[in-house]
Amino acid sequence: MAAKASDELEYVLLNGTELWEVDYSRKSAVEVSEVVQKDLLKKQAIEYNGSIEDYLNKKKHCKNIHFHRSISGAPRAHVKSSCTFDI
Repeated sequence: MAAKASDELEYVLLNGTELWEVDYSRKSAVEVSEVVQKDLLKKQAIEYNGSIEDYLNKKKHCKNIHFHRSISGAPRAHVKSSCTFDI
């Protein structure tokens, strides 16, 4: 059974302060703390103590992650190969 589009998007709250939006269908992650209010999310954010790189590597088994800053200055990550994650 194919995953629904809404299941391919998750929010991760790092160290209780830094909110990341992870879009597995687009293979990208964006730090959205300044533009998204966590209490207004439709899905509850996953809490993780550590970095987004650790979360993607250790919890989601993502490989070949490339990090850079977006035009807006927010950190951004792109996954060059697929992740094996639980939906």
